[in-house]
Amino acid sequence: MKEDRKGQVVNNADPGPTPAKQQSRRKFLLKTGGILAATGFGAVPLRGWAADPVNIGALYPTTGSMAQIGVGCVAAARLAVEMVNEAGGIKSLGGAKLNLILSDVQSDTTVTRTETDRLISGNKLSAIHGCFASALTLIASEVAERAHVPLISGSSSDQLNKGRTYTFTPFARASQFARAQLQMAKLVSEHPKVAVIFENTAFGTSTSNGLKELAPGEGVEIVMFEPYSAGFTDASPLINKVKSSGANALFSVSYLNDLILIVRSVKQVGLNIAINGGSGGFVIPDFYKNVGKLAEGLQGVAHWNHDMDANAEQVNAEYKKRTGEFLFEYAGGLVAQTFMISDALERAASTDPQKVRDALSTLDVSSGYAAMAPGGKVKFGPDGKNVYGRPVGVQWQNGDLASVFPKEDARAPLLRL
Repeated sequence: MKEDRKGQVVNNADPGPTPAKQQSRRKFLLKTGGILAATGFGAVPLRGWAADPVNIGALYPTTGSMAQIGVGCVAAARLAVEMVNEAGGIKSLGGAKLNLILSDVQSDTTVTRTETDRLISGNKLSAIHGCFASALTLIASEVAERAHVPLISGSSSDQLNKGRTYTFTPFARASQFARAQLQMAKLVSEHPKVAVIFENTAFGTSTSNGLKELAPGEGVEIVMFEPYSAGFTDASPLINKVKSSGANALFSVSYLNDLILIVRSVKQVGLNIAINGGSGGFVIPDFYKNVGKLAEGLQGVAHWNHDMDANAEQVNAEYKKRTGEFLFEYAGGLVAQTFMISDALERAASTDPQKVRDALSTLDVSSGYAAMAPGGKVKFGPDGKNVYGRPVGVQWQNGDLASVFPKEDARAPLLRL
């Protein structure tokens, strides 16, 4: 691994023979009559030099407020590339290896725009994955759309599926998360009265609006609907409002640091209320590290969980061996996304981003690592959204996340507190 002249970390594939040796090999093949050699097993290709690597861009915040998630995503991205390469690379391209080019977007929308532009203009990319945070991904996808480079993301904002043709979202959308949360509220009360608090970002606004719109149809009463400024330092005024609202369930649409403060404040004011932390910071290992046993029994929703099938469990075991932590939703989904890109490259038999985009648009998988999603199927519709996409309900149990909802995706019974 080395740094290129622009400071981007590059995980280089084997460069193979020198240009001089490659030229010598080409002359030999021409002299001997082509690129096939007869053997007892028929004609096979003579691969006398390594195929050029396939560059895949990766946009993640490894510094700033979202670094906890970003660092885990980078570890998963490297693992996924190793898995593809060790399995023979892209066979339709002569066994070409994936070459991961990382860029730190620093948890900042302005930096995300400049880094996405620099990543694309400074490298010959076939595809990009990133950023997980909807506010960042919306910016990155705008740049990628203009450059006609396909971008695949685990971000949940429904806005990513509007007016874009190079953006692909293989997992559940924010509006689907909302419905799942509302349905899960009935697991703890026959007559749910919910307080919704949400950060005033693209992620928080889109998810909370979905909750508000869908609640009447799901038989859930929303008794409080309150935005807050992301990155606050004191959650107690907000939680006191929740306490006064008469709610018996709390939905917090927040990333990690805010959610930690919210859960601690709930316990500090003595509020006995069921909590569904949604997605975001709630479903990563650092949440449990910070709140400990306060997390036990709390519910959430995710677009991916490490217990959902044998492939996910296998990848989780390897990731845990390397990092000491379970494979959380954004990182696990990223492994699946890498194999989706690999599948598209195989079918396109080309590194051209337009051809890779076209191959992604016809992706239809129901087995293997590319199908690691709730329900086990991924097929993109005209808007780049997985037509089978759905969230999975999870619960903290013994320091781990267990899939508990819906029934067909449950891997453990719901703990009732």
